[in-house]
Formats: sequence, C-alpha cells, structure tokens
Amino acid sequence: MSIQYHYQLLKKRKLKLIYITLAFILTYFASWLPDFHLQGVEGSIISSVAAFGPLNGMILGPYIGPLVSFFGIITHVITNTSRLGDDVFLLVTPVFVMLSSLIAGLIITRREKPALYIYSTLIVLWYFFDIGRELFYLPWFHIIVLVTFIIFYKKYQHKLMHVSVYTFILLFMGSLIAVLSDHMAGNIAALLTLDLSAQLFESSVFMYPLERMILAFGAAFIMFIIVAVLQYSIIELNMGDNNIEDIKMDNLMNYAQHDVKRILEEEQDDEP
Repeated sequence: MSIQYHYQLLKKRKLKLIYITLAFILTYFASWLPDFHLQGVEGSIISSVAAFGPLNGMILGPYIGPLVSFFGIITHVITNTSRLGDDVFLLVTPVFVMLSSLIAGLIITRREKPALYIYSTLIVLWYFFDIGRELFYLPWFHIIVLVTFIIFYKKYQHKLMHVSVYTFILLFMGSLIAVLSDHMAGNIAALLTLDLSAQLFESSVFMYPLERMILAFGAAFIMFIIVAVLQYSIIELNMGDNNIEDIKMDNLMNYAQHDVKRILEEEQDDEP
C-alpha cells in the first residue's frame, strides 16, 4: 500500500532473522559448555546445551524454536568429528533437544494440553519395555513434576498477570517438563538402539532429577529476565501516553509474545 507499510514489514522480517540467527549461534557455541559428569542412560556425560532446548522454545515458540535447537546442535555434532567417532548416539541427541523446545514452546504459548499429552505418553512408553517394567520406579520424578505442574497451573494461573515469583515457578516447571521429556525420549531411544543393562538405568534414578533441575533453572532464569525486561520496557515506553492499561497483557505468555514470539510467529501478507 504505502512505503511506510513496506518499510515496517521489511523491518519486522529483518528483526525475525536477527532473533533466529542469534539463537542458532548461541546454541551452536553452547555445545562447548561444561558437561554434567553424571552416570546415566546416555553415558556418563549430559551436555549442558540441553538447557537451550526449553530456552529456544520459550523465546522462539513451538515451531521455530525446535528447528533452531536441532540445526544448532546437529551442526556442532557434525563439525566436531572427534567426539562423533566416540559416540554415534550423539547423532540422534539433537532430536531430543528439539522435542524439549517443542514442549516448552507449547507450554509458554498456552497450549499446555498437547505438551502434557506428549510428556505423559513418553512416561507410558517407558513401561512397554522389559527394563521399564523392571525399573518401574525410574520415572518417579517425571510423575511428581507432572502432578505438581497441573496443580500449580490450575491454582495460580490467575496470578500470572505480572512478573512475580509465580512467573518464575511456571517458567521453571515448564522448563523442567521440557528437559524431562528430553531425558525420557533419550531413555526410550537408548532401549531401542543400544544394549544396556538395567543396572545402568538404575544408577541414575536419584541423580537425574538434580541434573535436570539445574538445566531447567538455567533456562527459566534467562527467560524470567527477558520477560521482566519486556514488561518494564513496555510500561515505561507507554508511561507518557497514560496508556498503560491498553498494553497490559493477560498473562506471562503474552508478555513474552508481545516483543519476541509475536514477531516470529506472525504471518505477514505480501499483499497490503
């Protein structure tokens, strides 16, 4: 229609590309962060880059976030041939982080039901295997987190109008569900592709919750800072116009969407 319209459209597309490129670069280089040397199903090392699964999902949404996570990590895996030679299982680990981004993206965009369905399905699939039935107690932490999230979300959803401790708890719980989905998907894939003993799984029963909580805390903390800055910036920018009420969002998810995910997920028509 007008030059101004096309300029704004181009500006949004450039900003979208900047967000995606930055997230990809951070995810790629995060693969060199220190790993968790904890004994578990996928070996004795859990990569810290798993924290970028829920973070990318919360920032970029359930569509672009998983893609950025997958290509960022798979690029690192392919280019780091020395590590690949020691562990071919690394080739499929980006899929688990991609799933983590999907879960977190769904939760923060208020589509928690499909996220919880996927999460619950992974828990059920564990019991389809002989080792899963033998170690029926392994997903104990997954189940506790599921029940806790449902109770918390139903009870405190109305208190998510502004950034508060409830905001951080929700981000933490959502991130925890995401990284636990990554964990359970890795367990199932290991049972399908590797010859592992029940003792190896059993050795991680009481260690994986701590490791996953650390990963979830890192993602939630970064996202909490982003949400808090966005809320403060939106209010400050509109303070002079006495128009604060017009820019208030319904809840935490919309705060994040206002500046980041709305630009990334909004479909723009080429025709004005």
